[in-house]
Amino acid sequence: MTEWSRGYVADSLYTVSYQAGQAPAHLALACAMVGVEWQPRPDMTVVDIGCGRGFSVNTLAASNPGWTVVGLDYNPAQIAEAAGVAERAALANAIFVEADLASMTEAEMDRIPLIDVAMLHGVWTWVGDDVRAGIVRLLARRLKPGGIAYFGYNALPGFGRDMALQRLFRHVSALQSTGNSNQRAHAAMDTVKALHATKPRQLYETPMLKRIAEDDTPIDGAYLAHEFLTDHWRPVFHEDLCAALAPAKLEFATSATLSENIPDLIFGTEQREVFERMPSGPSREFMKDLCMARPFRRDIFVRGLRRTDHVAALDRIPVALCRGVIPPELKIVVQVGIAELTPQMWEPISKALLEGPQTLGYLRSLPEGRKPNPAELLAMLDGCGVVMPVLRDSGPTPETQRYNRVAADTYAEGGVGRGQFALASPVAAGGVPCTSLELAVAVDPDVAAGTPPPPETLALRLLPNLDEEGLRRGAAVIAEILEERTPVWKRFGIV
Repeated sequence: MTEWSRGYVADSLYTVSYQAGQAPAHLALACAMVGVEWQPRPDMTVVDIGCGRGFSVNTLAASNPGWTVVGLDYNPAQIAEAAGVAERAALANAIFVEADLASMTEAEMDRIPLIDVAMLHGVWTWVGDDVRAGIVRLLARRLKPGGIAYFGYNALPGFGRDMALQRLFRHVSALQSTGNSNQRAHAAMDTVKALHATKPRQLYETPMLKRIAEDDTPIDGAYLAHEFLTDHWRPVFHEDLCAALAPAKLEFATSATLSENIPDLIFGTEQREVFERMPSGPSREFMKDLCMARPFRRDIFVRGLRRTDHVAALDRIPVALCRGVIPPELKIVVQVGIAELTPQMWEPISKALLEGPQTLGYLRSLPEGRKPNPAELLAMLDGCGVVMPVLRDSGPTPETQRYNRVAADTYAEGGVGRGQFALASPVAAGGVPCTSLELAVAVDPDVAAGTPPPPETLALRLLPNLDEEGLRRGAAVIAEILEERTPVWKRFGIV
């Protein structure tokens, strides 16, 4: 660790990781679902606390020229990269600040505009108490009344089974005498795999351990290092986070994972009876955490929570199809089994989505007979990755086109870059998730102009270092991308 990093990994950059669930348009969906009054406005200040390499900040800034989007991070290398991308993309509304929240003065905090939306993904359970206190001080001082805060964090008891794995990584990586944190974490994997094979009694076989020990898919060393090698890695109970945020007058509103807001999708009959005996608030959330395989929570808090009618609020929200090929049936795996819409419900809804953006109220009105519950319909559409919320009707804008080109140049690495990427969309007011190859394809000048060349030509252009067989496979993948993703990119004002 570097001495100034306060125990967090600072000798290597974190992986790019766009989280669609923390975009303000999605937060509005989640709030409406439970009858909490909050909607994004044309002119807002959005602050990403612990912004890493700034991908989310720059994507939101490009998609929303009327917003001021601020990224705070302690690591000057990450801030420098993020600011450089913003400068090359001419994003005047993206601001990056190197900030140590543990020692940030009130005067320094007051230089940050008053905040409408604060986002913290992968921060709270990785930093020390002094940084946590600084986060609360910042929110108490700068988050507007009525503003919202998103927290994505490792939660107890679900992540408790991985605490031994985290400690193991720290011990084993410390044996590596050379290399940065990413390299030391990656080198530790062989020892972790060898120990896992002996089936030690107290090293629980969690999904995380199985992924590390048994999955052949490469794991980014940056992810392992930042996930496991920080000094202050501590999963927390939801109610303890609520108590910590109370000085900032933040009240828990809902989960940004929409299906987790519907008890019928979580509990069987007997568990539901116990759940309903609990008072509303942290007790019920604790019951969910006991009954669900939920190691990571995505919580939304509001500073000044106001209630509204959830049916009316949901029915007003427009959504658009974000899949190129619409599934023949709509079903998702939930805690209690499989949730699905009947064909009689799904057929008219899917046809309407193919025609363009529709409000949830209109979609609900289409099936004959019993109408779907708006919250359950939304949870299923979202859980299947079928729709995204839309905030405006727009074609490609100079800001999104310019930024997407810069993002592709910076991160796509010829279509093989690692990370969770997105294309800036003026329609979604945020990012439309994509792979690095999709990012490279979408910004190709001919594709962006609506006249894509043959896939073989694009493969030669984007993947020039492949052999003949590699180019053939690459062309097949690009052909599939063009067929399935181009309609989505047009729908969301990307091309």
